[in-house]
Parts: sequence; C-alpha cells; structure tokens
Amino acid sequence: MNNEEIKKWINENLVMQDEAREITGQSVSAFNQSLQTGKISPFVEFGEKRKTRLYLKSDMQEYAENKKK
Repeated sequence: MNNEEIKKWINENLVMQDEAREITGQSVSAFNQSLQTGKISPFVEFGEKRKTRLYLKSDMQEYAENKKK
C-alpha cells in the first residue's frame, strides 16, 4: 500500500472515541466501563501520558449489534 491508500483505509476504518461511542450508543462512563472490562479494545494506542486510541469501526458496529441482543 502506498501512503494515499493507507490514509484512505484509516479514514474509512478507524474512529476516535467520540465516534466509537456514537456507534455503540454509549455514554462516556459506559464506554469506559466496556474498555475496563475488555468488551471493547482499541485497535491501536499511542502515547505514554496522554493516550490517543483509535478503534476499528467494524468492531464498534459489531459490539453495538451484540450488546442489543
């Protein structure tokens, strides 16, 4: 993949926490609880003190579907 293809894939497939919460329909506290219990995990995480986490959009959509059942 070249840089443009990578950027396109990232834009289409990865989301930050705010969008991940929208997809899962959770509040901040509910989303954080799902993270702590391992029900949701970041696809990639950067930073030591101030973390940036990116979530796979398809994982969030799958979680949203399964939590409704």
